Amino acid sequence: MTSDVIVVGGGAIGVSCALELARRGARVSVLEAGASVGAGCSGGNAGLLCPSHSLPLATRAALLQGLRWSLRQDAPFALRLRPSLVPWLVRFAAACTPARERRSTDVLRELSRASLALFQTLCGEIGLALEHTGTLNIYETEALFEAACAEAAAHASAGIHLEHLTADAACSLEPALQGPIAGAIFYPDELSGDPLEFVRTVGRAAVDAGATIHTSTEVLGFQAQGERVTAVETAAGRLEADEVVLAAGVWSPRLLRGLAVRLPVESGKGYHVDFDGEATDPRIPLFLHESRVVVTPLPRRLRLAGSLELTGFDFGVDRRRVDAVVRAGIRGVRGLAGRPPREVWCGLRPCAPDGLPIVGRLEPYENLVVATAHAALGFTLAPLTGRIVAQLLAGEAPDHDLAPLSPGRFRALRRNGHRAVSSRRQARL
Repeated sequence: MTSDVIVVGGGAIGVSCALELARRGARVSVLEAGASVGAGCSGGNAGLLCPSHSLPLATRAALLQGLRWSLRQDAPFALRLRPSLVPWLVRFAAACTPARERRSTDVLRELSRASLALFQTLCGEIGLALEHTGTLNIYETEALFEAACAEAAAHASAGIHLEHLTADAACSLEPALQGPIAGAIFYPDELSGDPLEFVRTVGRAAVDAGATIHTSTEVLGFQAQGERVTAVETAAGRLEADEVVLAAGVWSPRLLRGLAVRLPVESGKGYHVDFDGEATDPRIPLFLHESRVVVTPLPRRLRLAGSLELTGFDFGVDRRRVDAVVRAGIRGVRGLAGRPPREVWCGLRPCAPDGLPIVGRLEPYENLVVATAHAALGFTLAPLTGRIVAQLLAGEAPDHDLAPLSPGRFRALRRNGHRAVSSRRQARL
């Protein structure tokens, strides 16, 4: 099989790339290892589309909290220290400066707002279902509320509409709230939706536009000659393409092992716990900031999502973290105590050490584009990432400055002698 473009990965990013490329007339083949699209991390996130949550993973507050929380087994953040994680942590710490934090926040806010506009367009074009109820951020302590107000001022200066609320006003807006509340910030223009249904809907639209999606297709790596990727190796055989888009989330670095580059992407395990929906559930998505837990009303269910564990490729469910997420929900939302969970899920988010996605052509290979490391913003940034990738492959100038997202910002990680490595691999094949 030969395609114009092979997209490796059938998550939110992969299907969005496929839709944009197919609409431009490319012959697109999507390769997804799971039995269906959205089988990885994409289908399980909190479901918020919120430019207000534009802080990168690498912030001074995250660094300090991470050090404190590392001593607690049920904290919102955990890491399993191992030799392979140390270089990533060093880069993470280096990114936690005031200047870099501001720049990264500005980048993510700009990209998130642009992606939100594309979501609204998709609603009319492909019947995508989203809720326009805004997001309500809840703070239990005055100190955290004051810090959030400073962050909100930056959002407001960038044109994001928001409202500061007292505890009484927050409970009046969302009667399902309970527990101590020092204050709240409401972002009325933000959206929410079912992330798995998004992947399925966009995937169907990509097929309608001419793309082909191959599920249960495991990609093993790439063949290369000189500065071109010549084929994608799968468990079923060798596939050729003019261009390759690598959108395989946390698996992306592993698939690049046979080439002369590597990417500093770590697995950040997150959890969700779903409950059957009830009439008294919140109608507005809530972000409970002390516990870092998001409460999202979805069709016929209520989702609690949270936690971040840097534990490598570990898909095990830690009941202590599940219980911590549920306790936070019970503390903040009426009517959750005693309700049995409908589903407990965990997935691995792809995280770069500076907290920004990695999107762009991967040097030295002229026909390989990477789109990964969106961390918790894969759902939020999927439509825009698809647009950017399509623009790159069409030779167009992207609508946004890609320098902050470029794989080249990690150029120091490139191995020496890439041509020799690539040619030796060709000889073995």
